[in-house]
Amino acid sequence: MEIVHSVSAKALVELQKRDAAIAALKAKISGVPVKLKAINDAFEAKKAAMSAARQALMALQAKKKDAELRIAEAEEGIRKHQRELNMVKDNDAFKALLKEIENDKAAKDGLETGVLELLEEIDKAAVKDKAEQAEVAAVAAQRDREAAALEAEGREAAGTLAEAEAGRAELAAGIEADLLERYDALRASRAGLAVAAVHVDQATGRYSCGGCHMGLTPQKALDVKKPDTFAVCPECRRWLYLETVING
Repeated sequence: MEIVHSVSAKALVELQKRDAAIAALKAKISGVPVKLKAINDAFEAKKAAMSAARQALMALQAKKKDAELRIAEAEEGIRKHQRELNMVKDNDAFKALLKEIENDKAAKDGLETGVLELLEEIDKAAVKDKAEQAEVAAVAAQRDREAAALEAEGREAAGTLAEAEAGRAELAAGIEADLLERYDALRASRAGLAVAAVHVDQATGRYSCGGCHMGLTPQKALDVKKPDTFAVCPECRRWLYLETVING
């Protein structure tokens, strides 16, 4: 059938518009958990970065503490060997103790240089740690704001959806059952769009399907100008109408 004639044509156009609005509301509602997960994931990622910065700082502090303990050990070794110098009589033993003292002093000097370098790294790591903490606090506040807004939008959309579905049911009740069944089947097979407005090219005056955009033949262009009539797109089989005719 290349045309669909029905006194319910205008009601079907309105039904299609309501179904499109309902689909948009459902998509909005189903998108809320996805968006909430995204902002929570972003927050968790920022927390992980903060934790990594804190761990890096703590590792440097532990390394500094270990170096300081080793410095203390080297200093104790120096003092011990210096006490022993006063007790030895053998020249070789004296020289050996001097060598031990030199080694301890060299080790101490190296460790102290390392501590100075660690202090610089710790200062940088502390700055980063503080910055990460501030960012986590900011992201947490932003997450809370966005989550509250999303949840409010979801509740509002759910309320609007309930009203829209009730209105849709009331409108559908006034359409012939067989026509409504054909409309629903076509809508299910055409990504939710069964009834499409014809697009009119203002420059050329040519008509095309508002669903698949295929150009219409002159006969199809005449069909959509008839009252209470849908032309059928030969390509996608959607029911086509002109706004000026339906609303005229």
